Amino acid sequence: MSQITTDAPAAAEPPERPPTPKRRRRTLWRVLIGLGIVVVVLVAVAVGWFVFGRDQAHQRSTDDVVEDLRRSGATSLDADGRPPFGVYSAVATGTEGVGVPGLDESLGPNAPVTVTHGDGGCFTYRVDFNTHHWRTWTFCPSAGTTFALVNAVTSTTRNVPGIDFGSVNTYVCDTPVAYLWPDPEVGQVRSGSCTGTSDTIGGLTSDAGQVEVLDLDTVTIDGTDLPAVHLRSTDTFGDAQTGTEVDEWWLDARTGLPVRLVIDANIQSDTPVGKADYTEKGQLELTTLTPTT
Repeated sequence: MSQITTDAPAAAEPPERPPTPKRRRRTLWRVLIGLGIVVVVLVAVAVGWFVFGRDQAHQRSTDDVVEDLRRSGATSLDADGRPPFGVYSAVATGTEGVGVPGLDESLGPNAPVTVTHGDGGCFTYRVDFNTHHWRTWTFCPSAGTTFALVNAVTSTTRNVPGIDFGSVNTYVCDTPVAYLWPDPEVGQVRSGSCTGTSDTIGGLTSDAGQVEVLDLDTVTIDGTDLPAVHLRSTDTFGDAQTGTEVDEWWLDARTGLPVRLVIDANIQSDTPVGKADYTEKGQLELTTLTPTT
């Protein structure tokens, strides 16, 4: 006999259930979390590239600054009544900011000071705060004063991957600002005015300068006591740049050499990349009164 078999019909697959609102929410959260992780990683990479990939400032060695002075060809003139020519060892603390997050830089700790001589009994006092920031002040004798500020220059730079930017601001004092005069007394005030220009910011900046005698003191530098005039200088800026700089100076009463300096600058300006708030807060002190030439 032949065997007869009968195939049973295949069971139908149950229809796929549509995703529930709860499953859809879980899927959406997974996508959002994944995107968030990607964004965080990209931001971290960008910040690391921007901050750590840039050229960082370093302290300048006194020997390097001495070599700079020798290569410049500058020579000592008659130092009678003004600071001796050469490079002084000095230390600095503090920070300088250019208004961009992550680009603040430390001053010092080594911050050599260079004194050079000019005609007419003038001298220029330069501080190399680090490899990205230096400043100069030029003082000259004028009517009724031993030394008055006639010129000041500030140079700042920041180098980040793909972007190199910096600025040089120069102030020329139409009315020199007296810093040292015969027989100073506590509470005496002198004033003057300067005009500033920048190689990155258009227009002129007005600078109303004022100096007040705070104290007649004795300062000890490298074991040597010297008579010092303690001053506060206040600069109020307007027009192209606005803000203030309030500094304290301790000048050797005999030569006008600044042996200590405290800086507190807050300046606002429009730059090619937008508004910027420049800040500088620092202290400087000479560690020797015998310069190297």
